[in-house]
Amino acid sequence: MSPIEHLIEAGLSLLLRFGEPALFLLFVLKGAIIGKALPTSLFLPGYLLVVDASTSRTVVAVVVASLGYVAGQLFIYRLSSAYGIDAVNSLPAVSVTDEGVTRAERAFRRYSGAGIFITNLVPFVGTFIMIPAGMASYPIARTVLYALSSTLLNYALIVSIALGLFGFLGLS
Repeated sequence: MSPIEHLIEAGLSLLLRFGEPALFLLFVLKGAIIGKALPTSLFLPGYLLVVDASTSRTVVAVVVASLGYVAGQLFIYRLSSAYGIDAVNSLPAVSVTDEGVTRAERAFRRYSGAGIFITNLVPFVGTFIMIPAGMASYPIARTVLYALSSTLLNYALIVSIALGLFGFLGLS
């Protein structure tokens, strides 16, 4: 079994054992870059398929995952606001390249809050814009608004597509 398969198996085992609290924690880690290797786009629909989630449980799971991801992002925002990029790089399993930070800074300077919204829709990019947003002391209320609205949209789309595809193929 490959390392990614082990990671997926371990993550789904946690989700099945602890449910939404584990979902929240996995997404906090992903949002805080510490868990960037976690395939959360597989965990969320996979978990919902395995537990045969009702519509209301699906909505709760999307909200919980979104809140977790944004909480992780806000950790990065606060850390970079208070201590800069070196503090972010000091986190376990985190290495932010100069190139990645430069791209995030450019996107933030050009698009500001809309940049937060847009990058949260792109895999592996969303949290990095929190570094320049934090360093620039971008207003926290706007940061949360842009991050949460785009994350909710992103996860709702991922779940809708995955569950719709499984239903279409008769696999659910």
